[in-house]
Amino acid sequence: MGTTGSSPFSVSFEPYLRQGDAARLAGRDLKGLQETLGYRFKDGGLLEEALCHSSFANEHGVALSNERLEFLGDSVLSFLVARILFERHPDATEGELSQMRSALVCGASLCRRAEALSIAEVLLRGRSMRNRDLPPSLCEDALEALIGAVCLDGGVPEAERVVRRLFFGGPDAAGEDGAELDAKSRLQILMQARDLGIPHYEIVSVSGPSHSPRFEVRLRVGNTDRVGVGASHREAEELAAGLVLQDLEVEENETSENEAGVSPP
Repeated sequence: MGTTGSSPFSVSFEPYLRQGDAARLAGRDLKGLQETLGYRFKDGGLLEEALCHSSFANEHGVALSNERLEFLGDSVLSFLVARILFERHPDATEGELSQMRSALVCGASLCRRAEALSIAEVLLRGRSMRNRDLPPSLCEDALEALIGAVCLDGGVPEAERVVRRLFFGGPDAAGEDGAELDAKSRLQILMQARDLGIPHYEIVSVSGPSHSPRFEVRLRVGNTDRVGVGASHREAEELAAGLVLQDLEVEENETSENEAGVSPP
């Protein structure tokens, strides 16, 4: 299973699983998940609990699901992101810090990080959930549950290290700057600061074979209309957001030059 410690799912509960469910339980790459997460659980049961949706627990008569860990992880994540932003941006106002935190802990941000961890591939869910597209909220909730589980298993310092790794792209060492916010998050913060509302992304087309799709996504902000193309709708959205950011930055620079009486070259 790739974990240590006793798990109610892999040990005592396994004899009651259907053959297909037992095989799926045993075949999940939990070791790979922990490597990507940057944390190895001492108590494998906490990891399994974080990855157990209530639909699976209800279907198999298990009392445990990831809902309690999700509750804890939501609070832990919000606190740690706020603390890291507070440290990294000493000149930011309360409103700016709130906007940055909102951009990092919003559903779209959680979903992107859940995708990077391939949570959908290891999340235990009932058969009814497996017969249709997985709602993004399930993976977002599981990511929060994972952070809650890390906090219980390793304490707040380990949870903070994981949050820095996942949300700030930085090395494990505290205090070292990592990557900036992604384009979608930066655009959302900029639009909120300018009272431009919330970005709205529209899928224009989906083409190509199922194993290699091509998504076109349009993003309109004011007079700016940009289209991003990517292998997933999220990648296309990210590219469209980057193009709009460039346009807005050029517009802002031109406005500043005009106000200063400087003619563009």
